[in-house]
Amino acid sequence: MTTLSLLGLDHSDRLAKRFATLTSAYLDMPAEAQSDAAKIPIENLFRLLQMFRYDAFGDEPRSGVLQFGPLRDLGSRPLAENEWHKDISSALKTALDDVFHGKPRDEAVLEIQSALSWLVTNANKPTEDVRLRAKAFLSKFATSLV
Repeated sequence: MTTLSLLGLDHSDRLAKRFATLTSAYLDMPAEAQSDAAKIPIENLFRLLQMFRYDAFGDEPRSGVLQFGPLRDLGSRPLAENEWHKDISSALKTALDDVFHGKPRDEAVLEIQSALSWLVTNANKPTEDVRLRAKAFLSKFATSLV
């Protein structure tokens, strides 16, 4: 018997929204970010920011049983290669423009990542302004994802 979900297979935007919401809360409660479970959303956001910074969204090509050719017709929305990041990338850009007002992408991402690193390592505490901008960025990112 085969187990098959008829729901769409890609929920990357939902996960990104959840990770942003959790991490935004951790910026107010850094002690909570020290748990192993808290590191998952923080590390994944860090990786998303790296992909955004270098415009390096992409996946390995699927082949063999991973291709799931026939399953594509079953979902409510067809899966297209490299499409998982479109909404995420757009929401990241919206949040960056809204919070950093024209600051270069590299500088803004590094600033946010410094706050995320602090949550995980508890070293190099960011200034209050940096923490507040990172929180505002994550909140705007989460609300920009539908």
